[in-house]
Amino acid sequence: MCFEITAREERITVILTGAIGVKEATSIRQQLFPLIQTSFVDIAFHLGEVTEMDSSGLGLLLAVKKIANDNNSSVSFHDVPASLRERFRLTGILI
Repeated sequence: MCFEITAREERITVILTGAIGVKEATSIRQQLFPLIQTSFVDIAFHLGEVTEMDSSGLGLLLAVKKIANDNNSSVSFHDVPASLRERFRLTGILI
């Protein structure tokens, strides 16, 4: 499994590992989006073990960031691998 999602009270933690492509992004979305449709304060993504991420994964993170912004909630990205930082900046995931 390339991800683990835990929700405690109003906090959601997502740990991603390996390569995140269309299949993985779809699976993550199916489990994560029902959680973020309810009230939440913050979402933390832990990305230290991600080896690759295609546009599907980037789109997922952008969608979560937009939902969080629309709900006055926060989203954070921890341990972003150096190989992904530039793509995250170019897409607006990281500032």
